[in-house]
Amino acid sequence: MSGELVVGGSFIQPPVHRFLPGSKRTILFPAEIGRYGEVKPLKAEGLPPEAWDRLIRNSREGDALLMATLDPKMIRDNHGVIQAAVINSDDPRTASCILLPGFLRRFSAVFGPELIVAIPSRTKIYVFPKLANRMPEMIQTIRDDYQISPQPVSKELFELSKKGIRTIGTVDPNDD
Repeated sequence: MSGELVVGGSFIQPPVHRFLPGSKRTILFPAEIGRYGEVKPLKAEGLPPEAWDRLIRNSREGDALLMATLDPKMIRDNHGVIQAAVINSDDPRTASCILLPGFLRRFSAVFGPELIVAIPSRTKIYVFPKLANRMPEMIQTIRDDYQISPQPVSKELFELSKKGIRTIGTVDPNDD
């Protein structure tokens, strides 16, 4: 079996998936990625529990290579202090990079040991420091990115630290 682990919205309803910790709407699921970036969820048949371990291992290798090529845009305030990083790519595996240990290491060097991450689409990630951030100023942009994306993922916000990833809220004031 081939495939990648992909981060996506629960509205996709793939036959095999796991919710990200604490999430109501963001899932991780096995999929095949086509030549033009189309994502096709894998079926449950022939997916024994040990297949998850193999998928995780294979996905991490591919995602690590992808992450090495990503060039985040650093958003600075008028004093030159970095307030956020925005990662934008054409690759639908981009969102899955948040699960790599190297992702936390890379951005902790800039923002400190705890990050807040928004994943409005498979191809776009917003990264903020947990403390002293200006995320409220960017919430509407994150919601808009979710709404206009052909590959939306989530309006949820995640905390990323050495303890792992967990859902901490949403950018949608109408979401409970």
